[in-house]
Amino acid sequence: MAAQPFDGVGVTTSTTFYPRPPIEPGREGGTVVTVTRLTAGTGQTAGTKATTDDNINGSGCTITTTVTSGAVTGQTVAAGGDGYRVGDVLTVAGTTDATFRVATVSYTN
Repeated sequence: MAAQPFDGVGVTTSTTFYPRPPIEPGREGGTVVTVTRLTAGTGQTAGTKATTDDNINGSGCTITTTVTSGAVTGQTVAAGGDGYRVGDVLTVAGTTDATFRVATVSYTN
């Protein structure tokens, strides 16, 4: 039997590079605890709003906003949702979107 060459030894591929840490097993049901406002947006209305996430894993977070002259001036997390990671960017739609970065996550399971 002929010896087989070792191809790819020491090579970094896209399957071994993680730009963000993976979600730990058993920790998929995280609850967002705090968010930091990145942009205030325009055309916003006060109230509890659904968000969209730049990471496909997170869903269900709602943010209650206070608004002055169409821009978000304050926010609290109304419902944490699940699957979020610190650093995810959440968006509340408006004439121009208001954006928030997930600052901390508390796991519930």
